[in-house]
Amino acid sequence: MKFLTKINRNYLILFSVILLVISFSTYFVLKTIIKENIKENLMVTGAFIKKQIAETNRIPELKPFIEIIQLSGKSGKNKQFKDVILFNAKENEEEVYIEYSEIIQANNAYYLIKIREASVESEDLAISIAVVIFILLLIAFVISYLITRRLNKTIWHRFEYNLKEIENFNFKENKAIQLRASNIDEFDRLNQVIKNLTDKLKKDFLSLKEFTENASHEIQSPLTIASLNLEETLQQKLSEESFKKVVIAINAIQRLTVLNHNLLLLTKIENNQFAASDFIVLNELIENKIQEFDPLLREKNIQIEFISQSVFQVKMNLNLAGILINNLLSNAVNHNIDNGTIRITVDQNEMTICNTGTVNELTDETIFNRFVKGNSKSYGLGLAIVKQICDTHQLEIHYSKNEFHCFTISQKIATL
Repeated sequence: MKFLTKINRNYLILFSVILLVISFSTYFVLKTIIKENIKENLMVTGAFIKKQIAETNRIPELKPFIEIIQLSGKSGKNKQFKDVILFNAKENEEEVYIEYSEIIQANNAYYLIKIREASVESEDLAISIAVVIFILLLIAFVISYLITRRLNKTIWHRFEYNLKEIENFNFKENKAIQLRASNIDEFDRLNQVIKNLTDKLKKDFLSLKEFTENASHEIQSPLTIASLNLEETLQQKLSEESFKKVVIAINAIQRLTVLNHNLLLLTKIENNQFAASDFIVLNELIENKIQEFDPLLREKNIQIEFISQSVFQVKMNLNLAGILINNLLSNAVNHNIDNGTIRITVDQNEMTICNTGTVNELTDETIFNRFVKGNSKSYGLGLAIVKQICDTHQLEIHYSKNEFHCFTISQKIATL
């Protein structure tokens, strides 16, 4: 969940709780205040009736709102409030009234006066006021939410921009990361920390890159010298045991030479030292490579099926295109079985190379890793080089296995 989404969600939850609490609290407070106000009015009315009886000796009566009963003596509670249910002829229904009763003495006589006022009106008034307050608060909160949301987007805009810059940052492009200032201390501090970190990592990356290139070049010369000297030694008269040891040493140096060459090639590909200036038709390149592999195919009696449905054209370096096809075909031959099959299918946007072979535990996530070997004869770099070539030329490659072991190369789909 995005940070702004979480803030907005929490804001809405808090707003909803506050709105409900305020609305219900307002209703009950208003209801209590109005009810107390009714009681006070009833007591004032009672005092007015008492005064009127004392002065005029007349008993006013307005049923069911005012009811006065003359008593023979003083008995019962002097003052009392209670809720009573009476029939309202006007509304043609029973309603709840607040009744105030009091025993008064006027002109040497006792009277029980009952004054009533409908509580339904006070209830309706409390509800109306609570609804009005609820609507006003809702409008206020909605406006506040929209303004806050807009302000949050403005504040976090540069943070989002910087986040995309960090996501797209690549050491290989040899460019410093460009982060925008936000005038927020915490964000600017974070920008500075990220800039310092990327500068240090970039420096370390360039140092490691330079070391790898220099080391590969420096190693190549001693390997070449050692190999030449050992080959000259083979021309001399040696015992059988010495001859075998020299041959083993030469084979080891040759393996090390190939390994060093592959590592140097990977480094060059990662550093974009091969310009993708040509449009290569992979169909033609595959046909040429099949002819080069013909002796190996006949040696293992491997049948090859090449189905060219359409032209698959890619803009890339010619040498890298040759290495790409060569490594895939070499993998298909080396990891095949005797009397096996290689099936190659090419259409406009996809190329698939499949081969029969033994079961392995490799997956699409692991097979392209460096030094992952399918057998003891492999250096574990061929498919890593293939993957690196694809990554640097906007190609996707995937591995799948069922009846055949298949490598599928396709054009990457541009995303907006």
